[in-house]
Formats: sequence, C-alpha cells, structure tokens
Amino acid sequence: MTVTASVLVILALTLAALIMIVALHHVLARSAESATSARAHQIAGIVASEGLAGVEPSLLNAAQNVAVIQIVDPTGTIRLSNNANYNRPLAPPLPPGQQTTLPSTYAKDDSGEAYQASAIGVKTPDGVLTVMVGAAITPINATVLIVAILCSIVFPLIVAGMALLTYYFVGRALRPVEAIRRRVADITGGDLTQRVPVPATGDEIATLATTMNEMLGRIEEARGQQLRFVNDASHELNSPLTTLVGLLDLARVKGQPIDPDTVDVVMMPEAMRLQNMVADLLLLARADESGVPLRWTDVNLDEIVSSEVARLEATTDHTITVSIVPVRIRGDAEKLTRALRNIADNAARHTDDTLAFAMTHDSTTRSATITVSDNGRGIPDVDKGRITQRFVRLDTSRERTSGGSGLGLSITNEIIRAHHGSMIITDSDHAGATIGFTLPADE
Repeated sequence: MTVTASVLVILALTLAALIMIVALHHVLARSAESATSARAHQIAGIVASEGLAGVEPSLLNAAQNVAVIQIVDPTGTIRLSNNANYNRPLAPPLPPGQQTTLPSTYAKDDSGEAYQASAIGVKTPDGVLTVMVGAAITPINATVLIVAILCSIVFPLIVAGMALLTYYFVGRALRPVEAIRRRVADITGGDLTQRVPVPATGDEIATLATTMNEMLGRIEEARGQQLRFVNDASHELNSPLTTLVGLLDLARVKGQPIDPDTVDVVMMPEAMRLQNMVADLLLLARADESGVPLRWTDVNLDEIVSSEVARLEATTDHTITVSIVPVRIRGDAEKLTRALRNIADNAARHTDDTLAFAMTHDSTTRSATITVSDNGRGIPDVDKGRITQRFVRLDTSRERTSGGSGLGLSITNEIIRAHHGSMIITDSDHAGATIGFTLPADE
C-alpha cells in the first residue's frame, strides 16, 4: 500500500510540476509581452506626433520586462536605441499600422542573448519608422528553472514524508487485523470459545471483528448442536441395538433358535424402530444439506386430515372431533401426510382421552391452517420454543419404547418450512396443547 500510494503521489506531483512550470513560463511570457507592447505603443504615439525629437530619454530606460528599445527606418537602420551595443534590429521594418510579436530574436551580432520583442510600424514626421521593444528571455527561463529545481528538491521530500506517514498509519490501522489473524490462527476445532479482539476504533475493522465474533458464536453453537445430535443419535440407536444384540448373543450362547413370540413382540418392533429412526436421521441430514426434497402436486388437505382421523379412530380409543373445510394447495402429499401424522401421534401419546382436529382457510391471507388439540398436561411456556428441536422429550420419565424418538416434530418443522409454512404451538381450550401448521393456500 505504501509503494502504491508513493507511486501515485509521484505521478500526481510530476504532473502538477509540469503543469505549474508550463503555466509559470506562459504567465511570465505574457507579462513580458504586455510590458513590451505597452512601451512600444507609448513610444509609437509620441513618435507619430512629434518625430524622433519628441522621444524623451526616460522612455528609453530599461525596466523589469523591458531590456531593448529601438527605432528603425525602412532600410533597417537603427535611428534610435537605448544602448549603442544593440546594433541589430530586433525585427524587420514594418509598414505603418502593422504590429508583430517575435517570441525569440537577437539585438546584437554574435550574441547568444535572446529577446522577446514587440514591433509597431508608425508614420511620423521623420518618415515611416518601426518602434521595437524587447524583453530578455534569460530571466524568464531562469525563474522557471529555479522553480523546477525547487520542485525537484521539495517534491521528493513530500513523497518521502508521505510514504513514511502512509506506512505508519496504514500499519497502525492494520495492526488490529494482524491481532485478529493471530487469534483466528490460535482458534482450533477443539476450542471455539475464543473470540477475536475488537478494537475501540469504531471503523470497518471493528465491524469486521464483531462480525467474526458473531460468526464464531454461530460456529460454536452449530458445533455444540452437532455434538449433541451425535450423542443423542448414538444413545437412541444404542437402545434397540442393545436389545437385538442381546437376544442374538443369548441365542448364540444357548445354541437355540429365537422363538417366534420373541421375534414378534421384541425383535421386530425394535428393528422397525431402528429402521424408522435411521430413515428420520437421513431425512434430517438431507434437510440440513439442501432442504427437504419435495414432489410438487395438487394436494387436497381435507383428504389428508380425513385419512389421519380415520387411522386414529381405528387404532386408538380416544374421542376425536373434527372440523374440516375443503382446501387444495400445491405441495408434497406424502410429506404433508407424514407431518400431520407426527403431530397426531404426538397428541395421541399425551392426551387423556380427547383429540380435536381443526381446519380453517383464510382467503384474506391466502393460508390454510391445520391444528390437533389434546386434553393432556399441555406444554409449559418455557418449552414451547424447543419442542421442534431434535431428540427433545419434555417427559423424560417415559419409556423410550412407549414414546417417540424425539425427531417427529423436528421432521414436521422441516417439512412445513420446505412448504413455506410455519408451525403453531399453543395451549388448547381443554388444558392441553395445540400443535399444527399454517401453509400458503391460494384460492
């Protein structure tokens, strides 16, 4: 950054110096031209009315931008001059009324001194004469040269000072970045509790450090969730596997086959539980990676609710009330059926004796709502926000064989989110819980 800034400043100062020198030379040349033209007009006015005799000696005095004054006749003979050494006309004779400017000419033979001259032709009592006034170019060039030398001395000092200041301030500004880099390098996968230092500068680097700390917080939380998920999954899978391995090991030790009753009552339910749990874990893994895969078709939600009510009526002794309205949406019928079944099974496990299915359709918000209410013990307010988390059981005293795996509502939540809907978790009118979901439903 220092080198880049130095190069840019060098280019800028070089361009500025060139512009300044050219402009200075132009200003000095125009100033000399104005002075010589003014003196030439002044003398021409007097000569035109009074002739050479009317030219006073003071008009021939040299000044800052006036070095040579000559009056020349049409033959090129110098009739009057402020210095006898100026033996060469600055310009050729001009007819009356004509005026010219010469950027560089000479007033002496064999002389390297150049002059910038203004010449005016004028008709006088002494005949046609040409008044010539010249300004020395050497002082102009000397002034420009001095400025150029000063620029070549001062500008490198400016560049050096700017480079040092840039190096210092940029290094000072980036020092927090280096501290952040070192801290990030120290943070390993085993210790995500560390945070990068946030400088008290209130600038973009402080914002970067704050953002990185927030990112580290999210990574730490995600890693914690991952570890909890792995631990919970291992624990859940271990229970049916232990049962199956124990029975198989017992049969191997005794050298006897497993009887059909044990297969039907113990082994088959545990194997099915294990299979369903693995399928649920695979579904959640796919949801984490790329979302729940859906097959979009026209779905009649009322038919899904009716089928679920019929299933519970056939498999439970609960009293079930139903309120259904016809609603058709775009979605995945199989996934929506699974989502509602998870909610219904959860309600059936926790209710005392009553379940209530309710459907509504809101044409204003273009949404459809399905809820399942029970009259069980309900869900405490502090737990309503976490029941859709994975492997969460609010009643830890329940046997794992009689309860779910703690994945059902998590899967339901993923399915509803994939359909651009939202979960509903609230208290029911019968002191129990109401769980459901809302889905987009156009007319």
